[in-house]
Amino acid sequence: MGDVFEIIFYRDEKGVSPVREYIQALPQKQQDKIIAYIDRLVQFGFTLKRPAADSLGGGLGLYELRPDRHRILYFFCRHKEVILLHAFMKKTDAIPKREIEIALKRKMNYLEREVSK
Repeated sequence: MGDVFEIIFYRDEKGVSPVREYIQALPQKQQDKIIAYIDRLVQFGFTLKRPAADSLGGGLGLYELRPDRHRILYFFCRHKEVILLHAFMKKTDAIPKREIEIALKRKMNYLEREVSK
């Protein structure tokens, strides 16, 4: 068994976790599937590949977890932390730019608040 990664749900300044709220709003069966994917991410981290996960490329440092049509955008921090930034239902082939922008904004916010202390 390799190193285990720590999952951190991004929280905004008010303490709200958008990814946790997204997951909790889904039917139980879909929640279970997403949690199983997150468990695989804990276990495999960087080595988790398609179809379960993929890098978004473009030098953004963002990755996507891919349970069914759900997408959870995340990044790796301090080598062993996985920060879950944004979740949405994928309706088109490409990930909408707006969804990536939300994740990038949260990533910058997280790094400013949590890492640059």
